Amino acid sequence: MPHALVIGNGSVLAAFDKDLQMRDLYFPHVGMEDHTAYGDVHRTGVWVQGKGFKWFSDPSWVITPSYKPETLVGHSLLINKELGIEIIAHDYVHPVKNILVRNFRITSIDGTEKQVRVFFHHDLHIYGDKQKDTAFYEPYTNSVIHYRQKRYFLIGGETSDPVECSTGRFLNEYESILHSRDQIQACGMSSYSVGKSEYQGKEGTWRDAEDGELSNTTVDQGSVDSTIGIHCYIKPNIKTEVTMWMCLGKNLQEVVALQQYALKEGQDRMQRNCHNYWKSWVNKTNMEFGSLSSKLVDLYKRSLLLIRLHADNDGGLLAAADADIMEFNRDTYTYVWPRDGAFISLALDQAGYQEVTRRFFAFCCKSQTDDGYMLHKYNPDGSIGSTWHAWYKDKKAQLPIQEDETALVIYAMLNHFKKVQDFEFLQKMFENFVKSAAQFLLDFREKESGLPLPSYDPWEEHRGIFTYTTASTIAGLEAAAQIAHMLGHHNHSEKYHEGADAMKQALLFHLFDEETGRFVKNIDRLDGKETARDLTPDASIAAIWKLGVLDPADKRVVSTMHQLRDMLTVKTDVGGWARYTNDYYHSKVTPTKEIPGNPWFITTLWYAQWLIAIAQNQEDLSEAKSILEWTANHASPSGILAEQLHPETGSPLSVGPLTWSHATYVETVIQFINKEKSLT
Repeated sequence: MPHALVIGNGSVLAAFDKDLQMRDLYFPHVGMEDHTAYGDVHRTGVWVQGKGFKWFSDPSWVITPSYKPETLVGHSLLINKELGIEIIAHDYVHPVKNILVRNFRITSIDGTEKQVRVFFHHDLHIYGDKQKDTAFYEPYTNSVIHYRQKRYFLIGGETSDPVECSTGRFLNEYESILHSRDQIQACGMSSYSVGKSEYQGKEGTWRDAEDGELSNTTVDQGSVDSTIGIHCYIKPNIKTEVTMWMCLGKNLQEVVALQQYALKEGQDRMQRNCHNYWKSWVNKTNMEFGSLSSKLVDLYKRSLLLIRLHADNDGGLLAAADADIMEFNRDTYTYVWPRDGAFISLALDQAGYQEVTRRFFAFCCKSQTDDGYMLHKYNPDGSIGSTWHAWYKDKKAQLPIQEDETALVIYAMLNHFKKVQDFEFLQKMFENFVKSAAQFLLDFREKESGLPLPSYDPWEEHRGIFTYTTASTIAGLEAAAQIAHMLGHHNHSEKYHEGADAMKQALLFHLFDEETGRFVKNIDRLDGKETARDLTPDASIAAIWKLGVLDPADKRVVSTMHQLRDMLTVKTDVGGWARYTNDYYHSKVTPTKEIPGNPWFITTLWYAQWLIAIAQNQEDLSEAKSILEWTANHASPSGILAEQLHPETGSPLSVGPLTWSHATYVETVIQFINKEKSLT
């Protein structure tokens, strides 16, 4: 299920569901080491004196997740008439310090003063599993700390109107062991419970909270969880603040120091810091948006922020952080696909965020194989990710790759250089990536046809010689030729250019079908001979103009795009483009001529980009603008774009946010603005 709210800082990423309950927590890499587990929930609930207890998942809550505009600070509204309270929730991660903060501003809405207890449950699976963990109450900091090996999570908090607090126990002899006397003590956490969960039939300490009382058990090991309570008074028309923080680090001293920072800095200042940092970041280019509405501009900025959330500080650009996708193959989208990263980099460079893409290119240099190619996908730390591409099939060895993932990185590097004009960086990329990658693209060709050897398609489902992959390879070789030429490596430049030109001629000869007047999806080979020409309409064929292999107005491109539009448009009230006809991935209805598959944001926006590319006047841009509006209308209320939509209801399917969806929207907006400006 797509997330409703995602927050982070490039080292920490936390994702919340529609009930504002945490479902994923990554540290110290974005997308790696999810310290939760598939299906598990970190619950939050409220007890009100005389009215009882409700978890946020209870249907009595009306919850509206959202963000503060132009920031990565959550700003959500929660109302529970049965409890007589309203909560304004601010969720964020400090932009520099690894501190996750949940700040609740609670008001009585039934005219009465009352005692309230807010309970925060954490069911951590440190290092991704649930064994050998320890959780304990730490008296001096008045916190609960979970740890295992080099991962520590300190959970504490405070309130503006406390009832009672657990601090003050056993401090005299203890403080000299670990703490200095000038440290601040937190008076906010009033109760706690540490115990077993998912072991011997025990559900967890969250059950202990449902009567409004916690047992104050102090330590447990193995399969553990914890719940803390912050007790306060609330009054009508006055906001009482309850703040919970989680400090994430690699040792005990680090998380204790982070708590001290939180206490000295204060929640208000930390939130302002986060708010101001991201607002400045997303507005640094002072873009003018022409005729685009504020709704479209807001989604553009939200998209940039969400892309940055999925950019690990060590360079990896994560496809998605939504672990719910694990229902398929017990795996997730929490990987770095070089293809996705290249397309995301193209969008970021156009938007002016070259500092993020430079880290991605350095990541690719470290991950590239000695033979020059990129593998299927990588973990955020640069290690090789899982794959379903075979090294050996049909009694033959094969490379388990998608060749576009190597070629597109070169293409993105050239476009990065065009923005920054950094020759020293370009030379470094040429020596550390481009030279060996381009040589691989030259070598990985059929001798007779000049086409690329078979590899997997962009949807990672079939192996063959694809129009998309061939176009990507041509673009990669031509980019390598331009890079080599600018750096004075003329022999290399000539070699790459000749390879690109020969492959382009092969593409036009072998992959354009004269009878239908469109490019084919792919050619299948057996023992070097053509066995089938796949005429399936596939949106990825758009690569022939998108990557500059052919002009968007070329009659073969126009014919292809018109046919793709007719056959891939979802003919329901939802609309949009499917990837290809008879696409069953995440299908909720059997594909038909009217519903060829689920509509995807990426493929629909590719069509908008083509309309922009061929536009001759302002009126020609109207359909492209309508697609931008369609995208915004199908984003979640908090501005999140999923991978795909239900073709009949428009509800999000698969993961959300999908970084590539947001990057394609950003790219389309920039192309629209530039074209609109050029036509005035």
